[in-house]
Amino acid sequence: MSNSAGKAFDQKIFWRLYQRSSPYRWQFYFTFFWVLVLAGMSIIRPTQMRDLIDKDLASGDTNAVLWGSIAFVGVLILESLIQYYQTYQANKMAQSITLDLRSELFKHSLGFRLSFFDKTPVGQMVTRHISDVDGIAEVFSVGLLDIFRDVLKLVVIIGAMLWVDWKMTLVVIIPIPILLYATRIFQEAVKKSFNDVRNEVARINVFIQEHVTGMNIVQMFGQERREEKRFDEINHTHRDAHIRGVWAYSVFFPVVEILSALSVSLMLGWALRGTFDATSSPGVLLQFSTFISMMYRPIRQMADNFNVLQMGMINADRVFQMLDRDESQTDLKDQTMELKGEVAFLNVDFSYNDEQSVINQFNLKVSAGQMIALVGHTGSGKSTIVQLLNRMYERKSGDILLDGRSIDAFSLDFLRQKIAVVPQDVFLFSDSIFNNLTLGDNNVSRDQVIAACQKVGVHDFIMQLPGGYDFDVRERGLVLSAGQRQLLAFVRAYLTNPSILILDEATSSVDSESERMIQRATDLITQGRTSFVVAHRLSTIQKADQIILLEKGRIEEKGTHAELMSLNGQYRKMYNLQFDESIS
Repeated sequence: MSNSAGKAFDQKIFWRLYQRSSPYRWQFYFTFFWVLVLAGMSIIRPTQMRDLIDKDLASGDTNAVLWGSIAFVGVLILESLIQYYQTYQANKMAQSITLDLRSELFKHSLGFRLSFFDKTPVGQMVTRHISDVDGIAEVFSVGLLDIFRDVLKLVVIIGAMLWVDWKMTLVVIIPIPILLYATRIFQEAVKKSFNDVRNEVARINVFIQEHVTGMNIVQMFGQERREEKRFDEINHTHRDAHIRGVWAYSVFFPVVEILSALSVSLMLGWALRGTFDATSSPGVLLQFSTFISMMYRPIRQMADNFNVLQMGMINADRVFQMLDRDESQTDLKDQTMELKGEVAFLNVDFSYNDEQSVINQFNLKVSAGQMIALVGHTGSGKSTIVQLLNRMYERKSGDILLDGRSIDAFSLDFLRQKIAVVPQDVFLFSDSIFNNLTLGDNNVSRDQVIAACQKVGVHDFIMQLPGGYDFDVRERGLVLSAGQRQLLAFVRAYLTNPSILILDEATSSVDSESERMIQRATDLITQGRTSFVVAHRLSTIQKADQIILLEKGRIEEKGTHAELMSLNGQYRKMYNLQFDESIS
């Protein structure tokens, strides 16, 4: 968090928030106008009460009392209606601003490099998009306008009190310095507790998201008790942060009530110490008593609203930090051209951090339509190579050419339309099979989807599901088997009609029957297009035009299956080892 987040009121952040209200500026001004009206109306009812007692009741005029009471109720109803309208408009404006801000934040996040998501917990991203943005909404709906209202109301009330009896007013406000000091202490205490609560909410979000996603690991290794204790620690810390805030409120509000009662006592003492005159009549005393209550209420609310404003500033600072992050990839305008599928890696280097290199001086030329298999031990750089091709990660040095042009010359949209990926860990959204296959692309018809599924060989199993293509696969598609999800990923890639296809260990975690179906699907969708196959099972890539054996990001061996077997090198050892394991 930046240093600005710790300030009580940061002008730069406030100005950025104010600029967010530009599309709703007239709504903001209109709402502020009604705040002014409410502040001005705050002295009407106490004055009506004074006149009812000192004039109407004192004169015994029942008709005047009746109409005075009706006027009092009328002002109360009018004030309530204005308050309702002002509150509604303020919240409507606040929600509109946060709608725009949350959309901008999500759109900005969509362009981040994968390296950002590698080091940022999902729960933290959820907190930024939900809790922090909601906190900003309170700046406009509660914090800012309510502070203006309370300040204006306080000025109007004290001005009215001075007008009625300035001497009594000076006596009544004697406890105010004590209240201001208590308010300052309260504000600091609540500020710290609110900040702690926000941080603990983020920790809980991260913990729950990780453990719900990894619940199978927790249960398989019998870690329920241990994780329960860890969660209890976080949960207790979250509760303690809340309690610190509650403690501050429980101390502050009684202090306000005591000081308010002290002001009333001072008022009565002043009226009874031989100075009782026309300006200290029963009506005036009731008016002053009401003014005192109304004077202390905005001071008490201001402390709370300043904390809301301050927490909104902290939330805004977090959101603006994410919006200011330069994690997006440089992009160009969309292109319309056909790719043959020629690929060349020229002295490519890459590392996930500055300490350890993953790809070292990688060079490879691929003709259009060739199938390239990438094999090697875990961590040799196979998957990294193909992720550099579609710019999921950016290379550190060297260049990658498509049809003789650097991949930097292509827009990301174009590049990823022409390069389809079937990942090892298939992700399906909680939606229908049809929408998961088309990813919401309205240009793909149902007939095209059915035809593609029939070619890949998944149509029959889809039709056996309730609802067929409209079957909801639930979160991450876990109601389907790994092989079924993998085959759906093949259909999804096939529907895009890519120029280059990437199969990232598509058969590493499926049964033999699913592997045979996937192999047939592989033969179908790789036909006539450049393909990169990251393989764990060497039996699946014997038809490849080139097999690249990687070791620590470098090409150790290269050739066809027959050529590599004849070398009697590392590839043959790996193949024989897998063959012996399959026999045993």
